[in-house]
Formats: sequence, C-alpha cells, structure tokens
Amino acid sequence: MDKLDTLELTPGKGLGLFRLGDTLWHVLDILRSRKTEVPKIEVSWDPDNAHKTAVTVHAGPVALFFPASREQRLALIHVTLGQQQQHFTLTYQGQVLASRTHQLTRAGVARALGPTFGTTGAARLSYPGVGFELAPAGGRDDEVVAVNVTPREEGVLPTVELLAQCVLKPGRGATLYIPHAVEIVLGETTSQDLLVDLGPPLRTYWKEDDRLDRVWGQERDAELNGQEADTSNSCFWNYFQHGLDFLVTDGIVTKMIAYSNIPGTPQFQQYARCPWSISADTAELDFTSPLSAFRSHLSEAPGAAPRSNHLTVEPEGTNTSAGKRRNKSRSQTPTDAMVLDRTVEGGLDGVVGMGSSQLVGFDGLIVEVDDRSGGISSAQVWWRGDEE
Repeated sequence: MDKLDTLELTPGKGLGLFRLGDTLWHVLDILRSRKTEVPKIEVSWDPDNAHKTAVTVHAGPVALFFPASREQRLALIHVTLGQQQQHFTLTYQGQVLASRTHQLTRAGVARALGPTFGTTGAARLSYPGVGFELAPAGGRDDEVVAVNVTPREEGVLPTVELLAQCVLKPGRGATLYIPHAVEIVLGETTSQDLLVDLGPPLRTYWKEDDRLDRVWGQERDAELNGQEADTSNSCFWNYFQHGLDFLVTDGIVTKMIAYSNIPGTPQFQQYARCPWSISADTAELDFTSPLSAFRSHLSEAPGAAPRSNHLTVEPEGTNTSAGKRRNKSRSQTPTDAMVLDRTVEGGLDGVVGMGSSQLVGFDGLIVEVDDRSGGISSAQVWWRGDEE
C-alpha cells in the first residue's frame, strides 16, 4: 500500500496514492482512512455557489484541485517542496528527487527527466504531465519549490472506471453509461441485473422509513386506488462510488436516487457525485439547473398541491421581530414544496452552517433543492406502477 511519506511522481497520471481522474468522494474516502498519516485535511469551496464551484482539498503539503464539473474529478495535484518543512520523499521511477536532506534543483530535473520546456518570463519548467515551479538562485542551482501534476493533454483526464453519465427518465428509470449503456427499468430490472451490470453494492439496508412514500410514490398511489402497499420486503442497495441508490422490493428495482455531492450540504461525501441529467423537451436539466427550469419542463405530480408564484402566508401570532426571523424560511417556501431538515436526523452534532432543503415532486420524480445554493442535492425517480 502506498505511503504518504513517499510520493512517487508519475507525470500525467498521479502522485503517490492520488490519481488524476479520481472522484472527490474517492479521494476523501482514502484520506479519511489515513487519519494517522493525515490527521488534518481542509476542504474549501464557494459556500454561496456550492453546486457550481470548484473544490480544493489540502492534505499536508499536497493540494488537490477538482474543477466545477458534472463528474467532480481530480484535475491537478500540487505539492510544495522545502527542506525545512518537508516531511516526505519525492521519487521518480524509484529515484529520489527531493527529501528533507536533498533539495530538487533545475539540474536535478534535467538529470531525472531529460529535456524540458522553459516558460518565457516565468520561473517554470514543463514536461508532459508535470510542471516545476522554481525559485531563481542562478542557473542550474535554481531550487524547485513546487510540483504540479496535470494531464498530458490539457483537459483530457486519464480514463478510470466510473459512471460516465446517468440519464434519468422520470417514472421509468435511467440509462447508465459505464461506459457501455445499462438500462434500468423500474418495475422490470431485477436485483440480479444490478449484480451483473454494476456488481455488488457497497452496502445494503432495509427500508424502514416510509414517510416520503406517503406523499409521493407507491404507498400514496396505492391509497389513491383504495389498495394497500406492501414495502416490508424493500431494501436499499447503496452504490456510493456511483452516487446511486436503488430500492429493491421483492427482487425488483422500484426506485432509484441520484446524488450530487454538493459541498456544505448534510449529504456531502456520503456519495460520489452522480453525473445525472434529464432530457426534457428542448432542455437538459441537471443538478445546476434552477428549480424554475424543472417546473417549466416537467409535469406536476398527480394530486400535488397547486403551484403558486406567491409565498406562503406567515402564521398568525408572529408580531415580534424574533418570530418573524423564525418564520422567514418557512414564509419563503413555495406552496408545492416540502421543507426537509436533515440536521435533525442525527450524525451532524456540532456541525454548523447546515441549511434545510426543499422537496418538490413531479410526475415520477422528486428533487431535493438546497436552500442556500439553489442546487439540486438529489433526484429520486419513482415507479408509477402498472399503467393501463
């Protein structure tokens, strides 16, 4: 297993255990399992634009950059060198480039890599897939103060096995590209199909909470038809690495959830970002689309509360300024949305800055909207059941 005290440089591919193209979820999961080696990490993003922002992870001298994208993949690895603070060894093809007792210089780069490109007007050396930042000291003795690992071709990340695209189909299922196409048809796809196409889930748990189904989903549809829904044999299959959940009832997939892994939300880092989208009329919707776009292009859920452009009225008896502050978020909730506060579900004790979200139902689809950023935290596709 790779150690963080020795970082092997692989131009265009990675540094140590970090690999270009890996997802943010995968990288943070690795660091979380290395708490003794990396006791502290820092994750930074724009909190007011979390669903569209880049994410930077600082782990000791290493900085990992994930640009804003649908895939949330590692695109740049930056490591700072310096004999005084350096507690690791940088190697290339087994040869030591830099350590606490050995400083990497311009001459050292030439010996290890051969000819490099110089950058006019800047103290930098470039080689396909890696760049070296220099502190001018006079010719061959210029010290390397930082190393940047990038793709060999700009914007083209190395190929890794992950979910490339997920096209959701409200009420019906989805098409997954991994990279071959896999059709998920709610009410038809079996648990055996999932095992063949996606492999075993990382975790499973039996469904015990049916509160959402009472408003949207099979239980509500059954009640409207004078029937009783049986969800006693329902089990969620968790594919954290793909950002997907599947609800399997009596061996059949009846619901799926795609997660967006938006920083600063209660579900951040529980799942990888699923690169999901919805094709609707002439528009393509995804986690960055405003809720108004979903309302414009998707049908209402059957029996849903009527939509209104007006805000709900504040309850009576809130004449004090404190009362008005308490009811501010409630008064701004549209009449067709339900408020969801995940911070009361446990596991977030001591975490500050977490906001609530809204659940908005459409025909065969439920989206969870983060109140602060306006991004779509998750999209749930539910089976309409047997239709005539």
